[in-house]
Amino acid sequence: MNEENRAEIFLADIHAGKTPRDMQILASKGLLPYLQEQVLPILIAFLENPDEELKSNARRTLKNYPVPLLRSYIASGIGSGELDALADVLTDPELLESLALAKSAGEATLIRLSRRAHERLQEILVTNQERILACPGILEALESNPALTPNVRRRILEIREEFFGEKKPFTPSITPEEASDMGITPQEYMDLFESFHIENLSADQLFSTIEIPTEGISEEQLTLLQRYFKMTVPEKIQLALKGSQEARGILITDSAKLVREAVVASPKITEPEILHIASNRAMDEEILRHIGTSRQWARKYAVIKHLAFNPKTPVGVTLGLLARLMKKDLKELGGEKNVPDPVRQASHRLYLVRVQTG
Repeated sequence: MNEENRAEIFLADIHAGKTPRDMQILASKGLLPYLQEQVLPILIAFLENPDEELKSNARRTLKNYPVPLLRSYIASGIGSGELDALADVLTDPELLESLALAKSAGEATLIRLSRRAHERLQEILVTNQERILACPGILEALESNPALTPNVRRRILEIREEFFGEKKPFTPSITPEEASDMGITPQEYMDLFESFHIENLSADQLFSTIEIPTEGISEEQLTLLQRYFKMTVPEKIQLALKGSQEARGILITDSAKLVREAVVASPKITEPEILHIASNRAMDEEILRHIGTSRQWARKYAVIKHLAFNPKTPVGVTLGLLARLMKKDLKELGGEKNVPDPVRQASHRLYLVRVQTG
């Protein structure tokens, strides 16, 4: 009897319950005297075993298995059941892609992969229209993926509209209690939301990204960031207008200009938040311009001062604010090397005028 036949008989004995437990434990650890590729079917069989020790051993063994061997085994034409079992265990991006591309990959496997697919695998799954039409659940699984990219979200939207006739325009909502908390009426909120003209957004503009810090962030905050990351621009605008201070602090880093504008336009935003934004040298000029020309905030001396000393504030906005600065702040600004030359020079001239006129 050759070695291959012995491995097949051993696997059959496992299924039939004829194999001693000590031998099963050795097998689940990959310690049988067979070739590695012959051990793979045995390990996969243990993944469905009710014995937790055997299952855990097999999972650990498979995770450490050589990638080329696993890739070759997946490409050999194994059944959908084995593919699905492997999809629950493997983490290597290359192997996950091999599972998704396997001809025998079933609905369960593709859905399982979609829920945790990395960027390239998301693209592979969303561009396979034939499989999506046969298994629309792939779209829902992708949408539940916390790492879903804006590009894939856009493709999902296009597929839903093109092949399933689904088109879900965003409708803003506000309760009387929420409006009262914002200090406005429900109609004023609707008017404010409509001022962002989301109906003019193209499919490409419906999705944006949020800057997610790589360190110094708790798991709870990361979950929150991932939830916001999955929102469309209209959803983010609504959250920016009526959400919490924490939400605004996250959304001010959004790549969509409309979302950032909604943050500073929120009736709930506080002066300390505005001061933080006005002094942020990484903030884009348009948001600083919006604050500097706002009736509400351009009357606040602390806001004016923060804007004037921020080198990112548009020069025209800053020059228009100088006349409102106190003499001591004009003097300091006139010697500030980080601000644009026109601002520094104008501040110095205005300071000298103030000194001469007493």
